[in-house]
Amino acid sequence: MNLSPHFTLAELTHTNSGLSNNPTDAEVKSLTALCTTLLEPVRLKFGPVSIHSGYRGPLVNARIGGSKTSQHMKGEAADFHCSGAQLEDVMKWIVTESGLHYGQVILEGHTAGEPTWIHLSLGAPYRVGSQCQQALVFDGRNYLQYK
Repeated sequence: MNLSPHFTLAELTHTNSGLSNNPTDAEVKSLTALCTTLLEPVRLKFGPVSIHSGYRGPLVNARIGGSKTSQHMKGEAADFHCSGAQLEDVMKWIVTESGLHYGQVILEGHTAGEPTWIHLSLGAPYRVGSQCQQALVFDGRNYLQYK
């Protein structure tokens, strides 16, 4: 099932946990909004987007140690990278040039001290007020304001 021209339900629900990870209709609706309003513009700018994690049901989220309030559990967030672009370039574009209305964008996931993906989540009406347009960097220990 396609959620948008370049993203499928299968890739946004894939898990290596061995657990069932089937979203409700409401969560599929959120995943569709995520793909059409945030991920498609990123793909248009930078080329193919590789999804690390999209929807995570509560059991999957708990298994991987995700936040108990994670937007992933509502189908409102995805972790990704673009193989044809540097993460920092994608992050900078999202924050300073894209005009995208997001909840959070976080440069995170670390291998050898370097970020390995970007977390991007839906903004209003899924998140409100000061929870929107948050741009952060995870340094391996702390979430810091993106500069």
